[in-house]
Amino acid sequence: MAMQVVFIGPAGSGKTTLVNKYGEWLSKTGQKVAFINLDPGADEIPYSPSLNVRDFFTIEEIMRNEKLGPNGAMMRAMDILSERSSEFSSRIVALEGDYRLIDTPGQSELFVFRNAGPEIMRSLSKVGRTIVVFLIDGQLVYSPSDLIAVFSLAAACRLRLNVPLVHVVTKSDVLERNDLEFLMQDPEYLEKKIVEEEKGLLQEYMLEYSRIIHPFLRRQRTVFVSALSGTGLNLLDSLIYDATCECGDLR
Repeated sequence: MAMQVVFIGPAGSGKTTLVNKYGEWLSKTGQKVAFINLDPGADEIPYSPSLNVRDFFTIEEIMRNEKLGPNGAMMRAMDILSERSSEFSSRIVALEGDYRLIDTPGQSELFVFRNAGPEIMRSLSKVGRTIVVFLIDGQLVYSPSDLIAVFSLAAACRLRLNVPLVHVVTKSDVLERNDLEFLMQDPEYLEKKIVEEEKGLLQEYMLEYSRIIHPFLRRQRTVFVSALSGTGLNLLDSLIYDATCECGDLR
């Protein structure tokens, strides 16, 4: 049974690059990989997709035909994807391979919070092991508030898509990892930094929320990956396996 891995994260977090590099890494280990592009605005991608949504409709076509701007066209594209979710889910499931790597739109909130994402995920999870890899751009997490904001978004994705979700920090080759790792792994250190950097009601809110998210962080490993250098791809693969096998606890 194929593993279906869906990559989601904020714009610029490196979804397409990681899809490509992880797929190359899997191929080198002898796995057969099918690449799927669900971003109708991605006119240049580094991998050769087995299924490309742009073969059916593109942002440029929607803008031209429906007289919409870029944002309106992307919203309309997600509505079209929702309307045709059964068709695309069937096409994805029909692809041969040990892994199906699914690249989602750069504006991930449109995929997650409109109907397209949840509907496709429901269809996929009925027929095979399905997991979301949520990308965190490590270059954008400088403070406790940054960390809490990004994990709030990850939690919202988990609730909306209703499949196992794992966290991956990207661009680790250009990061100062130590402080970020301490923030994620040590609740006392996170609370200390919040008290140092925030005041008033915001401090109270962040302290409360840090106590909510840390039990989840303890249950889930967060791996650091560099698609550029290939560092951490083996850890990502292990994380995906652990999250979807019967012994995993990330469901």
